[in-house]
Amino acid sequence: MPTPAVRLLSPSDDAHLVPSLAALHAACIRHDSMIATFLPPLKKDKLLMYWKEMIEDASAGRRLIAILLDESEPGTVAKGAELKGVVMLLMPRTETARHQGHIQKLMVSVECRREKGATALMRFIEREAVNRGRKLMLLSAETQSQGELLFPKLGYVKCGRVPGFHMSPTGDLMDHVLFYKQFL
Repeated sequence: MPTPAVRLLSPSDDAHLVPSLAALHAACIRHDSMIATFLPPLKKDKLLMYWKEMIEDASAGRRLIAILLDESEPGTVAKGAELKGVVMLLMPRTETARHQGHIQKLMVSVECRREKGATALMRFIEREAVNRGRKLMLLSAETQSQGELLFPKLGYVKCGRVPGFHMSPTGDLMDHVLFYKQFL
């Protein structure tokens, strides 16, 4: 029986997961109308390029990427089909923001919803952030999304709402809710 596990994506060892990351990204946009950088019709080459750039950022130390895997053989090279979720942490490098972590792109595959995968990813990325001196987490979610419901349960404080912030996959302008969480 596979065991779900969260770990950091290794830019050198996990680059082969780019197509699976792109597929997960596309599935979340299609299934949930998630606001996640791209609008339909989705172009595979754009999604692939995006994830290659994110992995380059991780390699350069600008961000962390945590992945949720349904590992059949823990400790082995991850297979694309095992990828069940992802979340990223952008780490600002400016002198005035080195205490911040910006959480981005929390995505969990449709078949793994309600299995606490999103919570596991968030707890993991928070620990990694705090271990790197990031004591203030910031994130946003579109209104009426799963994220807007989840983040307060994880201790995030709603601190604002921006009307018409992003265009949804359906073409509607959606409000975005801003959250923060402090680790003292």
